[in-house]
Amino acid sequence: MSKLNLGAVGGEYPESQEIVEVGQVYDLDIIRPKFEDYKKEAVRIATDAKALEVKDDESLNLAVMIGGNAKKIVKAIDAKRKEIILEPAEFVKGVNAMCKMITDNLDEAERVTKQKIGQHQARIEMERRKQEEAARKAAAELQAKLQAEADEANRKAREAAAKLAEEEARKAGAKKAEIEAARKKAEDEARKHEIQAPTVVAPVIPEAQRAVRTEEGSAHQRKVWSYEVMDAALVPVEYKIVNEQSIRDAIKMGVREITGVRIFEETKTVFRT
Repeated sequence: MSKLNLGAVGGEYPESQEIVEVGQVYDLDIIRPKFEDYKKEAVRIATDAKALEVKDDESLNLAVMIGGNAKKIVKAIDAKRKEIILEPAEFVKGVNAMCKMITDNLDEAERVTKQKIGQHQARIEMERRKQEEAARKAAAELQAKLQAEADEANRKAREAAAKLAEEEARKAGAKKAEIEAARKKAEDEARKHEIQAPTVVAPVIPEAQRAVRTEEGSAHQRKVWSYEVMDAALVPVEYKIVNEQSIRDAIKMGVREITGVRIFEETKTVFRT
């Protein structure tokens, strides 16, 4: 495995030297006159179309002529547009392809580093949780030990108080019932002064640092909600999207009935030039 050159990673990248070869100047003021005639004709045709009322064969033929001319000019404009943008489009396409070849590697590097950072942070968090669980368990065990010691000390204190009360009652010539009452009273009094085991609080293990900053940039961990579809059939209808393209394809293939869909035939006018 090759060693990572940290000096290169942390060093300065060479600045790109911009060399611009000026060919065609992309200026709309230069291009606009080439479409001026089309613009005027488009306004004229649009005005004629709005003013036209189709009511007989003659006006019908005129409507077809106007619509056909509109479509013909649209094709001419589109052809001129493609001719004008061909060179810059090829240039843009080439630049995009070249940059994508470079950025693909960088995108992969970003994806890999994010994955490795995430795995590292996950290991740290897992270790933190293990330490936290061990600390909680140790605190619980210590709490139980202290409680047992307190309970034992209180028991001995009650027994000692009861024994002392019994001895004093016997010396005073008390009867059996009086002796028992003296014992109980001494035990109750001892309970009022029982010691309490101290509360043990488990130490809080701090979470790992979520943000890492360097001269080249920074990275931080952020929790986000995501989802995974387990059973598409159980997903509520409001979260589903109709696949319109599949419906169109099915209709083209002859399907005429789809549950929840109205398939109908309509007439459209098509101009051909």
